[in-house]
Amino acid sequence: MRRLDRISNRIYHIGLGAVQLLTLLLMAGLTLCSLFWGYYAEDMDSQISVPHNHPLPLHLAGLTVLLLLLFLLFFSSRRHAVRLRSILLGITLCWVCFWGLFLILCGRSIPTADSASVYSIANALASGQMGVIHPTDSYLSYYPQQIGLVAYYELIIRLWNLLPFPYAAYYILQCLNVGMACIIVYSQYRITYLLSGSSDHAAIAYLFLAMLNAPLLIYTSFVYGEIPSFAFLSGGLCLLLSCHAGSPLSPRRRYLYPAFGLILLILSVALRKNALIIVIAVVIATFWEWLKRRNHFLLLYAVLLMAGSLLILPGIQRIYEYRAGNTLSTGVPAISYVAMGMQESSRGNGWYNGFNFSTYENSYLDVEVASQKSRDAIRTSLSAFQADPGYALRFYAEKFLSQWTDGTYFCRQATLHHTDGRTRFVEKLYTGSLSLPFNHYCDIYQLLVYGSALLCLLQQWSRRKKPSASGLPLYTGMIAVLGGFLFHMVWEANSRYIFPYFLLLLPYAAWGLGTLYTALMQRK
Repeated sequence: MRRLDRISNRIYHIGLGAVQLLTLLLMAGLTLCSLFWGYYAEDMDSQISVPHNHPLPLHLAGLTVLLLLLFLLFFSSRRHAVRLRSILLGITLCWVCFWGLFLILCGRSIPTADSASVYSIANALASGQMGVIHPTDSYLSYYPQQIGLVAYYELIIRLWNLLPFPYAAYYILQCLNVGMACIIVYSQYRITYLLSGSSDHAAIAYLFLAMLNAPLLIYTSFVYGEIPSFAFLSGGLCLLLSCHAGSPLSPRRRYLYPAFGLILLILSVALRKNALIIVIAVVIATFWEWLKRRNHFLLLYAVLLMAGSLLILPGIQRIYEYRAGNTLSTGVPAISYVAMGMQESSRGNGWYNGFNFSTYENSYLDVEVASQKSRDAIRTSLSAFQADPGYALRFYAEKFLSQWTDGTYFCRQATLHHTDGRTRFVEKLYTGSLSLPFNHYCDIYQLLVYGSALLCLLQQWSRRKKPSASGLPLYTGMIAVLGGFLFHMVWEANSRYIFPYFLLLLPYAAWGLGTLYTALMQRK
């Protein structure tokens, strides 16, 4: 048994050391790249993200201003940090609500493209039209992974239709997104407090960053799965970390928190399948803790979480198929997304170019035929990469930069289309005089987050040999960011897909900023 324990501990420390090193290198690369480059769209008609060399003095000056504002906030909290933290939390939540509702009323964004398809299907199901559940003649025949989001929308629309209001249901979905954004802010605020060992400065820094997070505010108007899915994710992570860090829990909460956390994490996958990457990070971290502590409850939890996350979408699909008396196709094969991720596109290398959809459609929804065509396309791309390694390097460098150095995270493109009545101020933000300053601001904010998260990891690297450097509470989010980086270098590219990983970095960035301020004060 002792030998087995030694082997387990050895595996644990090797894995933890690998994650520490890889995430440190990733954050160093992201910080350097965001310092010199940025990708954003100048023309909202084409919506093409193009590379821009940053005006370095301007961005460094903007970064300095943000740091000075934060340090003034720190300085004002010297004697009443707890009180200021509570007041700032209330102000931040009100700020999110104000801007979220302002953008709903004045931005007038409407569902388009995939979000419009999901919304219209949910509307049809809510009115009893089950014909949208069809093996060939349905959007869900191509993308059955959206079935969880459809179920969420259908439930909300059915409840909304009971009320005597003449407004379209997507308005209430946007209002719910505002509430979900508040849940994200509060959950990550608690996560920051737990990770940093109850540091008031780290919690204050997180709230400061949350108020400045323009993409989060704009995405509340996006009728899709990003905001509700991440709200469930952050809530689930908060409950898990509450079991592992902070003050001891009562026996009742010791079981209720993991149970509710399990449910929330599984629901996040139902609303957005890519959340599975973050769930896998939780499973890996939980398994690591089992190797260290040999608490078999952790192993059971990891198994239940993985099983539930893999079964939730097929389970919802079976329910709909039973209701409709019909079936759905298995959808576009995963390998088609990989093939598309190796191709050029007008929006950027590896971005959507229609290959996955057209290949599946031209194969008459035959998965085997579409998969074979995708494998042939992959071989063609690999041949081109092998023939010109320089081209391959440029291809993946642009694919990486176009996703991770877009400080707007595609938020304006996702919410561009609108009904009549968008105010002049909001229109300027999208296509007018405020567009370029907005892009620069988002890039400065992104640099602040990347650099501060790097500071946090550097501090933890310097303490890596101390037993307090625990894997589960510290590195779950970073494992997810590392997994997201690897996944989207292979998969279809889009800076919108990176946004959840950017949100995961905020507690680490806040911790890094709090640590920096504490170190500076100690030197004085």
